[in-house]
Amino acid sequence: MYSGVMSEWNYTKCAEPFESEEEALGYLQDKDFAGYVLKRDHGFAAVCPTYPDGYYPDAVVVAEVENSKRELAAEKKSLPVQSCC
Repeated sequence: MYSGVMSEWNYTKCAEPFESEEEALGYLQDKDFAGYVLKRDHGFAAVCPTYPDGYYPDAVVVAEVENSKRELAAEKKSLPVQSCC
């Protein structure tokens, strides 16, 4: 669902705000979405696997959620190597 379809980060389609980590986790799990739960300065966000680390400077990843299609793992495999040597 995410690989290839979302070639670039689109916050209007890939981020939902929540008051708690539990609400964000529940949203991803209920909809069988893969993604991350971010702790923000004011609440939490559920974001899709294409979320670029650092897009929200105040965000800290507090959970990774895999779905039944294993899209989070697929997205991680398609990312370029971040560090080398």
